[in-house]
Amino acid sequence: MEVNVTKRIETPSGSRYCPVVLNSSGRIKSDWVIVNGSQEKHPEGSYYLEWREKGQRKRLSVGKDAVVAFNSQVRKVKELEARAEGLEVQLPKDDPNRAQLRSAMAEFLKEIKLSRKDKTWRGYKVAFAYFQQSCSKKCADELERIDLLEFVAFLREKKKLAPRTVFNKFTCVMTFLESQGIPKLLGKNDKPRFVETEVAIFEDNQLTDLYPVCTLYHRTLYDFLLMTGFREQEAMHITWQNIRFKANIVEMRWKPQFDWSPKAYKEREVPVPDELLESLEVYRKTLSEKRAALGALVFSTRSGKCDTHMIRALKRNATKACLNPTDFWLHKFRATFATTHLRAGVDLKTVMAWMGQTTMDSIIRYLKPARKDEVISKVNLSFTGPTFADRKKLPLKQTA
Repeated sequence: MEVNVTKRIETPSGSRYCPVVLNSSGRIKSDWVIVNGSQEKHPEGSYYLEWREKGQRKRLSVGKDAVVAFNSQVRKVKELEARAEGLEVQLPKDDPNRAQLRSAMAEFLKEIKLSRKDKTWRGYKVAFAYFQQSCSKKCADELERIDLLEFVAFLREKKKLAPRTVFNKFTCVMTFLESQGIPKLLGKNDKPRFVETEVAIFEDNQLTDLYPVCTLYHRTLYDFLLMTGFREQEAMHITWQNIRFKANIVEMRWKPQFDWSPKAYKEREVPVPDELLESLEVYRKTLSEKRAALGALVFSTRSGKCDTHMIRALKRNATKACLNPTDFWLHKFRATFATTHLRAGVDLKTVMAWMGQTTMDSIIRYLKPARKDEVISKVNLSFTGPTFADRKKLPLKQTA
């Protein structure tokens, strides 16, 4: 049975599982891996065992120690050979080479922190903390179907999380288990489900009532979100250099100076109307020379730092306008942007490109509200023919 040892390392193109380098005795040379045919030293990352079961690749984290990784490889080979002979194998409870659940999750979190955005890391961290609260198992290979079902019940009943949040936390744990080579424990009907809520957009009167109580800064911010479809983090990191006034274009670009990149590392350009550019010009004239510079953030604090209180200010402005603050959130501007363009006849693929979406399914959600008025008009016309109109001319049946 073939069991390979790889190490997950960080490269300029992202995380990779690379083959380890062996010394003359056949043992693993600590921290050395093969990258694109060349040997490189990488002290970061963890070792993984890789093998095949029924044609499917399995992967198991075995920590950062090369000696432990080598011993785990030897043990796994013997285990697989024994099972191939029909023998039942049960690892001793005190085996130091078994994957300890808590430490394996800690290692996985380190990798997430290195390779993913901070928000993603925080989501995984909370999910793992909840799982450890609901499950008393010490080793990853002890987990059973009932442990995952109890985890879902714990999230729903103890933590009182919404169905969508339960699904997200559950998915984090399942991603971790897959990375550890844990076989699928659940059936297709065991996974938590949630109802996909309809896309909500701003109605005309909501923005009309909101704007009079807003400062010039917030009016400009809300116009920007509404007419570019940018996400909150994207609006936070836009600079004046990204506003191409003569071309009516707003660019979304990677910002290494802020250690930030767009979602899915996808840059894009969005055409915007003259109205937005005029609003930006007026707003820019009120700023200091430093905050109006090309490399400065468009929406920033007085000290020129990222405005991290956009959602808080939006709800405060809604309350000030005597509107329900729960009806106001930043993503609603993005949904209104998509719906407005779709209603105007812009095709799906174009709107998808403007929004930085990667799949058609993610943009189709906005079709329903975009077609609402059109559908109502067609429904009204459907029942105006003579067959339906004449039915009201019939005399009413007298009841006893």
